[in-house]
Amino acid sequence: MNLQRSNLFLNMLSNWGALLVSVLVGFFLTSYIIGHLGKTGFGIWTLINAIISYYSVLDLGVSSALTRYVARDAGRKDFISLNLTINTTLVFFCIIGVMIFLGSFWVANPLIDFFHVELESQDDFGFLIFMLGMSMSLLFPGNFFGSILKAHEQFLVANLVNIAVTLFRTALVIIFLNMDLGLKGLGYANVAGAILNLVLYYVLCLKLFPYLKFSFFGARFETFKILMGFGAATMVMEVASILRFDLDSFVIGKWLNLEAVGIFAVAGLLMRYYVMFLNSATVTTFTPRFAHLEGEGDYDGLKKLYMKSLSIGAFLSFAIATPIIMYGEQFVLLWAGKDFLEAVPVLWLMAASFALTMAQSSSVAMMYALHKHQTFAVVSLIEGIANLLLSIYLAPKYGILGVALGTAIPMIFVKLILQPLYLTRIVDVPLIAYVSTLLPPLLLALILGGIPFYAPHWIPDIQGYILLVIWSLPILLCFGLFYSIIHPEDGQKIWAKLTRKPLEE
Repeated sequence: MNLQRSNLFLNMLSNWGALLVSVLVGFFLTSYIIGHLGKTGFGIWTLINAIISYYSVLDLGVSSALTRYVARDAGRKDFISLNLTINTTLVFFCIIGVMIFLGSFWVANPLIDFFHVELESQDDFGFLIFMLGMSMSLLFPGNFFGSILKAHEQFLVANLVNIAVTLFRTALVIIFLNMDLGLKGLGYANVAGAILNLVLYYVLCLKLFPYLKFSFFGARFETFKILMGFGAATMVMEVASILRFDLDSFVIGKWLNLEAVGIFAVAGLLMRYYVMFLNSATVTTFTPRFAHLEGEGDYDGLKKLYMKSLSIGAFLSFAIATPIIMYGEQFVLLWAGKDFLEAVPVLWLMAASFALTMAQSSSVAMMYALHKHQTFAVVSLIEGIANLLLSIYLAPKYGILGVALGTAIPMIFVKLILQPLYLTRIVDVPLIAYVSTLLPPLLLALILGGIPFYAPHWIPDIQGYILLVIWSLPILLCFGLFYSIIHPEDGQKIWAKLTRKPLEE
């Protein structure tokens, strides 16, 4: 059976298209939810979302193992092993989903006491905990089927489902908020979206991959041990990710107040979209291709593609972070209003630190594909613990900026020093080649991103979203032209696609 791989550029574009819809919807819904719920209500919504996201650690890293082994077995045409993998994973995720559903019945009251939720908000708080827990319990099996699509590099189809579910959930949020259902309405909308997500992904897997034989009786414990052998390190990295990025709301809610959670969330949400954008272009797109090449034994092609992906990730990371830094204050004013201006310094700090981190995001894809992420998982966990402890220590002294510093300091140390040393060793590329790939976009970002600080009078007074986009385009164009100069062959290919002209031999 012929399994045709999709074009990487098309996969990347479809990922961006789905993310663009998610970002636009998120920007609109955030201000819409703030308008209906206020700062405290929005803070509760943000805090509960962060708490529910901790359930993702129950994945135990099996999702990444599923992507890796399905992509590898598809490359080898080993459909027996492939079906053992998917059925074992299916049983595991269904068990996790049931556990989350049952656990959602009793976690609300302890959390209400821990965060000292005011009496008038306790009913909504408890109900939302249960509804979002139910939503997460459905997302586990739903995203299992979505991972199968992505492991086969069917990103266009998977992203169309993602767009449909996002728009469906958004419509329900608007309807329920207009019905004055408040936080309860947000819970209803999320459960309905999770159901649609599960149904669509399941039907598409049946239609596109007839060689897949879903059966609860097809699970094998030996296969599960193999998946856990790969996924254990991924689970550690997931715990580290939660410590680094998802416990900020927890720390702020405990040591500051719920309003501060909402203010921090403005910067945090923008950074979350930024990370999602970069991951969709690098980790999501390149992991199955790296694993496929590893399965074929094409190690020269794998190394060449990795260095190209590193350059792509660096240019994209700095290109997006630069206008965020330059126009961050104007954006916060437009998006959330002057009551949230305290988020601007947090946004600047997080954008600068995440730019350095996400520039190397394709390295994560390579570690997963080569099954070489165990050592770095331990390092990431230590980073996460340091993040949490620093945030707790700095929050009472510097408020939400202290929490952002607690994230930035250990993250920059690990990503600037330890990660390059580790990746160059496992991929067998010179450290100087690794660093020189990152330097050109970094230097351009320093020149442009520093304008608000060394020449603030050059920053225009932006009064609307259209002007914000217009003033951001020249910055993106500068990075695009610079990339084309460094990689002229890619510039020629993109120009040929846009003009529909064949390349000259």
